[in-house]
Amino acid sequence: MSQPRTRKKIRPASLLNAVVAVAVLTTALVGAEKPDTAYLELVRRVNAGDTSVDFRALRLACAKADKCDAKGDSKDLIAMRRASQSHDYKEAASIGQKLIAEGFPNIEAHAICADAYTALNDPEKAKFHQAVTSGLIRSIMTTGDGKSKESAFEVIGTQEEHVILSVLGLPAFGNQALAPGKPHSYDVVEVNDPKSGQKISVYFNIDAFYPMKGLR
Repeated sequence: MSQPRTRKKIRPASLLNAVVAVAVLTTALVGAEKPDTAYLELVRRVNAGDTSVDFRALRLACAKADKCDAKGDSKDLIAMRRASQSHDYKEAASIGQKLIAEGFPNIEAHAICADAYTALNDPEKAKFHQAVTSGLIRSIMTTGDGKSKESAFEVIGTQEEHVILSVLGLPAFGNQALAPGKPHSYDVVEVNDPKSGQKISVYFNIDAFYPMKGLR
């Protein structure tokens, strides 16, 4: 006759290790959800009409989130610009909305949508995108003046660098140099100042995306 099976005793240490492993996994999963959750909640608030949100927090949340591409697809960006330049405002707004859905803090997309909806005689949508554009730009401009590393503009991608250079009345593109380091990394862009005719350097703090996400 076979002997009755005895239940294997679970040692307290083994049980503790299993509990710890589950806890670590759960914490990791919850932590992975937080950046997207924070980003999507801020976007939800703005879309609901709350343009008083912290746009800097929204941009930084985007830089960490998996569901946000603030740079946008280059083909879509080119198509949106061409549609706007050729006064095909309906198409420009359509592409702009697509880019915004993929990465809400896309400043150029909001700016073009604002112009497009103004031309399409939709003042409510135009006002919304104008407010978002202003909020996003202001959230960068208030981080510094770009004249030194200590007062560098804080950006989440090179696309924002081009926008800020344009806002400053400077060429959107120049000689760009990466200055990685600790505790901060920078992009230094040298451009010709149209007003003075002199070359100047503008500093951007790129901690939010270098070397983490491929937003360059």
